[in-house]
Amino acid sequence: MNLRTACAVLGTTAIFCSTAAAHPGHVHSPTGSGFESGFFHPFLGLDHLLAMFAVGLLATQLGGRAIGALPTAFLGMMVAGGLLGMTGITLPGLEIGIALTVVGLGIALAYGKKYPLVIATIVIGLFGLLHGHAHGAEMPGSHQPALYAAGFVLSTAALHLGGIGAGLLLMRQTTESLAVRLSGAAISLAGLMILLAAI
Repeated sequence: MNLRTACAVLGTTAIFCSTAAAHPGHVHSPTGSGFESGFFHPFLGLDHLLAMFAVGLLATQLGGRAIGALPTAFLGMMVAGGLLGMTGITLPGLEIGIALTVVGLGIALAYGKKYPLVIATIVIGLFGLLHGHAHGAEMPGSHQPALYAAGFVLSTAALHLGGIGAGLLLMRQTTESLAVRLSGAAISLAGLMILLAAI
């Protein structure tokens, strides 16, 4: 990877950092329909966008069975967290926890270590639980909650696949793995901005 590519990666994320916002600042789709609102929600909230994309990047960085295990763990626990949130059970410090997932994923990518698959899967699952809970808590009051949930799950899977695709593209050569690590550093910086907004 050349210096121009590295600067582009860091510069793009720095621009996103300036618009970082915690969960309450999300903007839903203009139509307000259940499916569209749920589908576009992760794309319109930097915390979810970065976390879900980073899961795909991290899965690719770890390689092997992690490519399937990490996104599956996130999705499964996100659904469980959504159901938990719909029951009215609250989690203290949820917004801070969500911001910390972005910071943690960015640091994990930047560090570039081959983490044990079981530990990585458990941690990613817990991250998914937090993200899912935030949306489950608001679903009962939304229009067509089941369609909202379906849209949200579908877009989450798409962001995971996008992260996996980007990771595979960047890591075709061993020297390109630096791009993934730089992306992690930029993601963690964005996570810190989101955290400051949530505190």
